[in-house]
Amino acid sequence: MESCWAHQHPAYRCRHGHSSTTPPDTTRPRNAYVREDRVWAALPALHLRTTGAPTAPPAEAAATYLREHQIGLLFDPAARTITAQTPRKEHIHLD
Repeated sequence: MESCWAHQHPAYRCRHGHSSTTPPDTTRPRNAYVREDRVWAALPALHLRTTGAPTAPPAEAAATYLREHQIGLLFDPAARTITAQTPRKEHIHLD
């Protein structure tokens, strides 16, 4: 996903290989957008599920942990979930 602005809010989007030089393709999945504040709010709970820690850290600390451990996040726009790319595939539903 790449960073972008959506309705005056920072967000992330996945254009599934689309660029201005690719021809239209009706079989390509639609662009997926998720607002950054929704992802940020889910990080402490995702940290708890990933680490088994007794308490949730602030979002900044959770983001640092995920980055340091090279844990990627996968967004499913249909289910509105973020899944940690770990063996247990912990996930959080976005509100």
